[in-house]
Amino acid sequence: MQVLILMIFLFFSALAQDRSELIITDQRIQVSGYTSLGKFNCDFSRVGMKDTLKLNSTGDLRKLEFIIPVKSFSCGNFLLNNDFRATLKEKEYPNALVTVSNFRQKSGKVYCTMVLDLVGQKLEFPDIILEKNKEGLSANLILNFDMLKLSPPSKFGGLVKVENQLDLELHLGM
Repeated sequence: MQVLILMIFLFFSALAQDRSELIITDQRIQVSGYTSLGKFNCDFSRVGMKDTLKLNSTGDLRKLEFIIPVKSFSCGNFLLNNDFRATLKEKEYPNALVTVSNFRQKSGKVYCTMVLDLVGQKLEFPDIILEKNKEGLSANLILNFDMLKLSPPSKFGGLVKVENQLDLELHLGM
């Protein structure tokens, strides 16, 4: 009986330990929005990396930093790519920085802090919930151009307008 209890204890200890460490193998950020003509998606991804994150770490708080060259965002075609880069003022701010840190697990959910440094604006989101899915962890944020001190772009004399809301998805693949 004591052996059975010891085996159960070791099994659950191993499960708890597995959940306190995450092996991240890829990172993806997608920005989506709507125009008067439809939806657009621009994304950046980095694959083939390997990083270990520790949840609820009291010592060294692990963090992931995405240093993203704005020119590396892909929107599907060169016109959208150029418009997106111009909107994000690529010449003035060639890189965006996304920092994800303070990973912690509470009540079965994974939380983190995200700092977004884009077009000279620094936005902090202290309690982002990372949803677990079969591919890893992901979080969704709703931003708007006002938060970034930008105006929604329009083209062709105002015939094509971009809505103020932007959806940002962060994906950490495991």
